[in-house]
Amino acid sequence: MDNIKAFLIILVVVGHLLELFLKNGNVKTVYKLIYSFHMPLFIFISGYFARFKPKKIISGLVVPYAVFQTMYILYVNYIIDPVKDVAFGYTRPYWIMWYMMAMIVWSLSVPLISLGNRVVHGLILATSIVVSVAAGYIKFFGQNFSLSRIFVYFPFFIMGHYFSELMKNEEKRTELIDFYHAHKKVITMISAVLFGAAVGAMIEYTDKYSYVWLYECAPYAVSHELPVHRLAHFVVALICIMYIYLLTPNIKCGVLSKLGSKTKNVYLFHGFVILALKHMAGLV
Repeated sequence: MDNIKAFLIILVVVGHLLELFLKNGNVKTVYKLIYSFHMPLFIFISGYFARFKPKKIISGLVVPYAVFQTMYILYVNYIIDPVKDVAFGYTRPYWIMWYMMAMIVWSLSVPLISLGNRVVHGLILATSIVVSVAAGYIKFFGQNFSLSRIFVYFPFFIMGHYFSELMKNEEKRTELIDFYHAHKKVITMISAVLFGAAVGAMIEYTDKYSYVWLYECAPYAVSHELPVHRLAHFVVALICIMYIYLLTPNIKCGVLSKLGSKTKNVYLFHGFVILALKHMAGLV
């Protein structure tokens, strides 16, 4: 998991750096590919490690959110662009802080999504997918409280949490691992074909969709996204999650694994550098 997290945080930083060069068509294509799966996979892993521990939620999520939300707004208003005057507050997460707000809500939901048996869990997951698509029709589900992203990405959090519960069961974990090793070549081949098809389709039709859709931060009326686009994003992200998970080595990888254990720090601090670069480029 640390190796995957390291790969993802690198993609987060690279993705934000690419925003400096989106006028280039090839750069825009790479940008769309990254945004098609990197946050869904990050959220899947967040769900995998999520536990309902109120004290840790406060110290690890609520406090950092309040501190860095304040720091980012002050940084923009007094250092980057004093003219812009970003409204000071905590109900509308500034830029990358949406993830911290969403994690607070998702972490609080763990007792609810943990209720019942596998049938109930299946119903919860199916309901979350329906709500994810339907949320685009609700006009006030936007960036306030990160409501749009909270609902759209919730299924990935739920899947990560259920996968974690599965892996805790020694018997089921052993069965899953044995099944994988018995059919490793077939599973890898099928996932590779699906991954290639998904990426190929995105490259083929990359000019026909907006990267704004991949932010999933606004209702359909604002983003001009359609429900079928959201479902397609969901499927592509799911395929990429499966393939990357299978492809990532399950061994310590030195600096990479260490980076993966520090992703929250990188996530919270790298934005200051990106904003400075964007200001220098006249994009902020």
